[in-house]
Amino acid sequence: MSERVGISAKVIADSVYDGSRLTTFEATFPRFILAEFNTHRVISRNSASSRAIPVWKRLSEVIRYPFIPLQFGKNKAGMQSAESVGVDDEDAAKRNWLVGRDAAVLQAFALVGGEEQVMKDSKGNPNASAVCLQIRELKTRYPNLSANFSRLSDGVHKQHANRVLEPYAWHTVIMTATHWRNFYALRASPMAQPEIQVLAIAMAQAHAASAPIELAHDEWHLPYIFDEDRKEVSDPESLARISSARCGRVSYLTHDGKRSLDADLSMADSLQSNGHTSPFEHPATTHNPAKTSVNYLSGNFGDAWVQYRKLLLNEHDFSKLITSEYLLEGMKGDESLSDFVLGLSQ
Repeated sequence: MSERVGISAKVIADSVYDGSRLTTFEATFPRFILAEFNTHRVISRNSASSRAIPVWKRLSEVIRYPFIPLQFGKNKAGMQSAESVGVDDEDAAKRNWLVGRDAAVLQAFALVGGEEQVMKDSKGNPNASAVCLQIRELKTRYPNLSANFSRLSDGVHKQHANRVLEPYAWHTVIMTATHWRNFYALRASPMAQPEIQVLAIAMAQAHAASAPIELAHDEWHLPYIFDEDRKEVSDPESLARISSARCGRVSYLTHDGKRSLDADLSMADSLQSNGHTSPFEHPATTHNPAKTSVNYLSGNFGDAWVQYRKLLLNEHDFSKLITSEYLLEGMKGDESLSDFVLGLSQ
C-alpha cells in the first residue's frame, strides 16, 4: 500500500531581497493533480518525466506504494463532493482502485515487452527481478486479463508504457516563485480537490516555518547548492548551472544516485543546447532597478530578481539554436510548413 509515500512539501531555498521573497519548494503529490498544479503560471516548476523514468522503476513504485485517493466522495452533480461514501463503499472503492492499478501494471508490463525486456533494461537489477516476480503473481490472479495482452517482440518505449501508470503514481516537483498567496487561496480552499488542498496546506506550513536568507546585490538564490559545492566551485554562474541541472532532475544526485559536479555541468550544457531551458528558471540573482531598467530579465519573479534563464542567449526561441535543416526534418520534410514557422514573429 502507500503508507510510506504521501503528500509532502519542504523548502529547499528561501531568499529575500529588497522586500521580495523568492522561495523554492520540493513537493511530492499524486501525479494526477499535476495538471491542476500547472495552471499556476507564476510558478516555475520541473518534475520527473514519464519519458525518462525506466518502466521497471515506475512499476516497482506503483506496485509497492500506489497512490490511493485520500477520500472517495459520493457521486453528485458539480465539481465538489461534500460527503464521503460510507465505510463499506470506501473499502470497496479502494479495492476497485487497486484492481485498476493491477490492470495498468499488467498493461505497462506487456507494452514494455515483458520480463525479458524488463531484465534487459534494468541490466539484471535485483529490484527489477522482484517486480517480475510480483507481476507473475498478478498474472496468476488475473488469468483472463493477462491472456488478452499480446506479446511484443521488442516492446514500446517508456514514453508510452509509463503513461498508463500515471493515475497510481506519486510525483516529485521542484517549484520556485515570489507570489504564492493566490495559489494558497485557491488550492487550500475547501472547494479544491482534496489532494491539492492537502498539498497547499503542507506548502504553506513549510513556508511559514522557513526563515529566508537576506541577500545583497549580485548574490544568488541557488536551489540544491550546498556548502560543499561552494568550497569546490567559486564561480557564481557555474553554481547556477549546477543548480539548474539538479532542478532539472529534481535532485542534487545524478540519475545513478551519485553527486557529480562534472555530470551536473554536462547536463546543464545538454539541457541548454536542446532547448530545455525551464530548469534554468529556478536560480536567480538579485536585481538593482537603479542600475538597469530591463525588467524582462525578472521573468515571472518580479523586479527584484534576474532569472538565470533570462541570461541565456535565445532562451525564448529554440528555432535560433537549430539549423533550418533540423527544423525541416522535424516537420517531416514539409518545406512550406518549415518556412511558415521560421517566418512567424516572436
